[in-house]
This record gives sequence, structure tokens and C-alpha cells, in this order.
Amino acid sequence: MSTRAVSQVGPPSLRCTSVNAAGNVTLTWVIPPDPSGLFTSYVIYSSQSQTGPYTSTVVNTYTQNTYTHVGANGNTQFRYYYIQTTSSGGSSVSSSSDTLQSIFLSRGASTSLVAYTWNKTHTPLLPSASTTFTLSRENPPTVWTQLYAGPNLKYTDIISVCNIYYNYKIQTDDAAGCTSQSNIDGGLFQDQWPATAPIFDSVSVNANGSATLGWEPSTSPDAVRYVIYKVIGGNTAIDTVNGRFNTTYTDITVPRPDIGPQTYLIAVLDSCKNISIISPKPQTTIFLSVGYDFCARTSKLSWTRYGNLPNGELKYNIYCSINGGAASFLGSTPSTTFSHPSLNPGDTYCYFVKVVNIGEGITANSNVKCLVATAPQGPAYVYIRSASVTLDKTVSVTYAIDNSRAYKGAAIFKSKDGIAFNQISYQASGSTTLQTYVDKDVSVTEKNYYYKVQIYDSCGNPGKFSNVSKTVLLHVSNDNKNIFYNTLTWDDYSGWSGGIESYNIYRAVNGVFDPAPVTNVPYGTRVYVDDVEEFVSDRGKFSYYVQAIEGPGNIYGYKDMAQSNPADAYAEVSVFVPNSFCPNGLNKIWLPVAQFVEKTDYNVSVFDRWGSKVFQTIIDTEGWDGHGVKDDVYVYLIEYKNARGEFIQLKGYITLIK
Repeated sequence: MSTRAVSQVGPPSLRCTSVNAAGNVTLTWVIPPDPSGLFTSYVIYSSQSQTGPYTSTVVNTYTQNTYTHVGANGNTQFRYYYIQTTSSGGSSVSSSSDTLQSIFLSRGASTSLVAYTWNKTHTPLLPSASTTFTLSRENPPTVWTQLYAGPNLKYTDIISVCNIYYNYKIQTDDAAGCTSQSNIDGGLFQDQWPATAPIFDSVSVNANGSATLGWEPSTSPDAVRYVIYKVIGGNTAIDTVNGRFNTTYTDITVPRPDIGPQTYLIAVLDSCKNISIISPKPQTTIFLSVGYDFCARTSKLSWTRYGNLPNGELKYNIYCSINGGAASFLGSTPSTTFSHPSLNPGDTYCYFVKVVNIGEGITANSNVKCLVATAPQGPAYVYIRSASVTLDKTVSVTYAIDNSRAYKGAAIFKSKDGIAFNQISYQASGSTTLQTYVDKDVSVTEKNYYYKVQIYDSCGNPGKFSNVSKTVLLHVSNDNKNIFYNTLTWDDYSGWSGGIESYNIYRAVNGVFDPAPVTNVPYGTRVYVDDVEEFVSDRGKFSYYVQAIEGPGNIYGYKDMAQSNPADAYAEVSVFVPNSFCPNGLNKIWLPVAQFVEKTDYNVSVFDRWGSKVFQTIIDTEGWDGHGVKDDVYVYLIEYKNARGEFIQLKGYITLIK
């Protein structure tokens, strides 16, 4: 006797349960394999309890993988489901699928805090089931907004809107491509919680002295109005700002922050008129004060610390506007004082301080404080009347100072190019208007020098500069082709407000200057040729200087003169020596003719062929008559000193013919 095994189809893999708005539950499963075509039906079992009793429903279509249980009331209770498969005409029944539970969304009793819990479809979750549950909220109708996605089975939604209707649902996915969904639960809710106080981040003082407050938007979605408080003998509400995202306010009430530090607080009101606590950290404006050190020309800034800056203070940046210009950065400090030196008298300086928090994301300005820099009213003018070269080759700088006002002294500056000046002296104040400085560190025959003077006021601060004056540089040369002409060249004096009228030219012969000028030449003349033929009997040393004469129109009523350097010219000695003479004929006297020879050092000697001196004289006009000697050739020696002081010897032969 033999037996035959009965074939059967396995149960479907039940994956999802989804509750619709009417409470009907839709099941979704994975169809079991049936290669032999033995399928007869799916038998679906449902119950309100996991332990039963279960009622069944038959589905006869093999390819069907969903079933909706109408009247399941899944919106008010849990439902449990499993499925079996019958095959071979119903003679064979498979084992049961996994039992799945519909998801039931349960809400706790509250109108402002909505606490929801829900269940898994299977414990533990099916291997194919997602571990993520998504809670969504509906408002307005058909618009669902995700509130939560995660593995938890509970969530609390805080109601932040006054009198609003919300629906909620839970969904979770399965790898089979289906979604399990809970019942939809909803109701009318009301916000009964105070709004969240805003983060008050800064209060900054404007240039006009008003204060502008800034804060972060309240995290309460139904925040509708902010209440602004000012500490005036207590927290005093001064105004409101409508709109959750309107987060600035400018206070124009008194007292103003430009007369002292002001403290502000903020609260928020929601749509249900719930008001938050007042911001726990009031913000206090920076109040800036500015003093001025008259002599140091330095402004002294001090200010109150900012109160309760988020994250704390990092530093204070100081800014300054000069004469209404754009504000520029002066520096930073963690303290509450700052000095600004070297102010220019007469300029207007306006300051403000900006606090910067740690992280440098928040700043706030102080009030603006202005001052006009002042200084001692020093002399009205300082003016170089002349920069004149002396005969001993120094430069005498004569300047005038308005001594009707007190001052400490004057600094003398010198330059070789008129650009780069260096201070060379400081002279204390004098009792007279006219002052003189003699500069000995000069080479006046080689270069020009430029001078200017700066006044130091009664505090010792540098003040006004004078005009710049330039010396005259004179050069003199002797024409070797014509020893009777000396050529003078010079450059113009500069520095007078009246300009130059003309130049006087002075000459010295053998070191003695004639008090009267040789000539006067008009402005624009810078070359002069001097004829010195009339002085041939002198030793030939000539000295000159040029004197500039100021023109009319000096702004202070002065009319001055300034000399150039003295410059020398040396006429070359010219000596004519006859080579023969005849005492009984026309040339009775042998006499050398000398021009520009130093007469005090003149010596003429004549020697015979044996070296005996036969004639000598130290007078340039005395000659030799040959008395007492015979015809012969004689040797002469002429010694003299030229204009430069150099000793010269001339030797030669004389033929005496009687």
C-alpha cells in the first residue's frame, strides 16, 4: 500500500494596515507562490482583541493583495488581522500569517498640549517594516504638515494658535511598497500658554539721539505684538510693535539716550492675548562723554558699559568724524576709556563707540558726542624778513613774530633743496617782534640754503609756519683773455611777499668794500661784468656781494634787503720785462712794467756774469740806468706776490748797450 502527500499553498505575508477617515481598515499583503495552481481562497480573520474571538471573510481571487474591512471602526479602536490560504478545493488550509494590529492614534486630554501615543503594527516590527513613524498635522484642509519622524511611539504638539482645528495621523512604510496608517484624530484646540519671550539682542543709539532696539522673532508662531518697556522709575510700557517678524523699534521718548544711559525690556503677546514674561536681560545703552585737554590737543573719551550684551562684550570700537566727513575707525579697547591725540585746532570732531560681542555677531552704538578742538591763540603771524649771508660767511635769518600773543618759542628749519627741511635750532620767545638766528654750519659759496620758522604756542605745541626764504648764491670769475673784466652771476632771492625790486652790487679792492654800490641792476638781471682796469696798480684781488632789495607791497609793511655770499676774483699778474736798453740812446732806463702786483712784496735784482749784484729796488716805478757798469749781458731776478698771496719769481737776461 502506498500514500501520496497533499500539496498546499502557504499563507500570504501580511504587511500593512491602513485606517481611512470612515474607520475602514485596508489590509495589504504579499501574494504567496502557487506554481501548481492549487489556490482556492484567502481567509481573512479580524478581531477587536489579539486573543479573539475572530470573524472571517473569504477572498477567492489569488492575484488580489488588498482587502478593505468596511465597518471595522478602526477610528475608535484597535483591530487585529491575520490571513490563511485554502487550496485543493478547500481541503488544505495553510498556517496563519503574522497577526498585524491597526495603528490607533490616542490623544491625551488637553487643549493646549496635544500628547499623542500610538502602537506598532507588530511587536517586534516585521523585518520588512520601517522603524520610522511619521506624525502629520492637517491645517488648512487637505494640507498635511509633517511634525515628527522617528522611532518613538509618542509626541506632544504645543498649540500656539488661538482656537484652531487640527487633524493628526501616523504613517509608517513597509518594504513591500505599502503604508500603514492610523486613524485620523482631530479637535478644536486653544493656546493657553504664554508666548515665548523674544531674545533681546541690542539697543543702539542713533546719530539723532534716539534709540533703536533689535530682537530675535519670538518662537511662538502666533506672536502678534511686542510690548516695549523702558525703565523710568520701574518697568514702564512705552509702545507696542505689531507683527511677529517686526523686530526693531526706535524710541523717540524722553529721557533720551544722548543725555544718559537708558534701559529697555521687551515682552510678546500672542493671538490669545497671552503675554510672555518680560525679557530677563534688559539692555542698557552706552552713554559716551568726551573731555578735551587744551594743551595736549587730546580728546578724552569715557563711556558706560553696555548691559547684558548676548555672549558678553569682546571690545569697544571707537569711530570719529571730522568736520562732518565719513566716520573713520580710530581703534579698539576692552576698557571704557580712550584718548585721541593730535587734534587740529578749529576742526570739529564727532565720536561714537560701538560695542562688539564675543563672536562678533552683535553690535550696538553709543550716543554721538562732538567737540571743536581749540588751542592757545598763538601769534597771528611769523615772517622771515631776510635770510642774508654775512661777510664772515654765515647766514643771518631775521624773522618777525606777532608778540602781542604769548608763545613759547620758535623752531628754525633749514633745507638744501627747499623740500626736505630739518630743524636746526629752537629759540625761546623774546620781548621784541624782531628775532635773529645766525647759522654757522653753512658753505655759502657752494650752495643755496632755504629757511622757515615755526611758532610754538603757549602750551608748547607747534603752530604756524613762516614763509620759506632762500639765500642768494654768487659766483665770480676773471676773464683770462682780458684780465680787466670780472663776471658776476647769481640766482634770485626768494621769500618776500613784496617780491624783488632790484640788486645792488658791491665791490672790495684788496679786501676793503666800498660803502657805495658799484651799480644797481633791475630784477631779472642775474649777470654783471665789472671793468677793473683802473685798479691795475693794485695787487688784483677783488671781492663782491650782491644785495637783493625787496619790492613794494609787503603784506606786513616791511621792506628788506638780503645779501649774497662774498665771492672773490683774482686778476692774473702781467709783467713786461725789456730784454735790452741803451742808457745813451732812447731807452735810457731798464724798467719792468707790472700790473696787479702786490707792491709790498716787490723786489727786483740785477746780477753781472760773475754773480755780483749791480742793481736792486723794491719800488715798482724805479728802473736801472746801467751807471758804473760796462756793456754786457746781465741776469735779472724779479720777485713778487700775486693777488692770491702766492710768491712768484721771474728770471731772464738783459743786454746793456752804451
